[in-house]
Amino acid sequence: MSAAPPLPFEIAVVGLGIKGIHQLSREGEETIRRCAQTFVADSSPGVVEHLRTISPQVVDLADRFRGGAHRAEIYRGIASEVVAVALESPPVCFAVYGHPTVYSYPTALVQRAAAILDLRVSILPGISFLDTLFVDLGLDPGFDGLQLYEATDLLARRRPLQPDVPCVIAQAPAVGDPAERQSYANIDSIARLQEYLLTFYPADHAVILVVSAPHPLVAPIRRTMALSNLATVLAAGPRSATLYLPPIQRRPIADTEFADRIRQRSE
Repeated sequence: MSAAPPLPFEIAVVGLGIKGIHQLSREGEETIRRCAQTFVADSSPGVVEHLRTISPQVVDLADRFRGGAHRAEIYRGIASEVVAVALESPPVCFAVYGHPTVYSYPTALVQRAAAILDLRVSILPGISFLDTLFVDLGLDPGFDGLQLYEATDLLARRRPLQPDVPCVIAQAPAVGDPAERQSYANIDSIARLQEYLLTFYPADHAVILVVSAPHPLVAPIRRTMALSNLATVLAAGPRSATLYLPPIQRRPIADTEFADRIRQRSE
């Protein structure tokens, strides 16, 4: 019996999805089986236990996320650990929550280090928070487009918003807080976020805080509130929530001749 062909990578980065093992793709599972070691950055119930049934060796990275440490420090440590093992005993897998290139800074660090060390990296997609958000809200960005920003970057760069386009703000509860912690130490930043959004939207504009279901038996959380109450709700709510701001109104057709021509062709 001939040996299996060598894999075209030393590091595979696999997205695990949002609902624990229930969204792990066949492609991802097959890749994990073929790697000598798997590093797991996902604290969802049952994930590590399942991966231990299909991977020769599993390293649970949950204890790296120690309370109070700067997230950049944690991410650099994780990336260094993955790359070091890939140099010695490839191939290795880095399995991450959600999608590996959607708000996953450790993936970027692994890629940068691998490029310097001439290690090949293969990235396998996973279901991201954005995919589940579309389902949780019944939102189709094909109609009015979509604005997507990370909360801290939004404030730091003072990015302009279009109130006639649906807007998604990721990591809103953790805005301005670089540390990995359970308690809230960013009340001032949360208030700043609300104040900034109020320069584009009226105080009574209804916004939605969303937490996608982490398990099939758990329902997603959708909490609607006036924008004027956002800071209070964010300070008391879950750290992993995503903020959605519906458009104030739809943008009217500007080029009526073009729109009429398209409409006639489709009839």
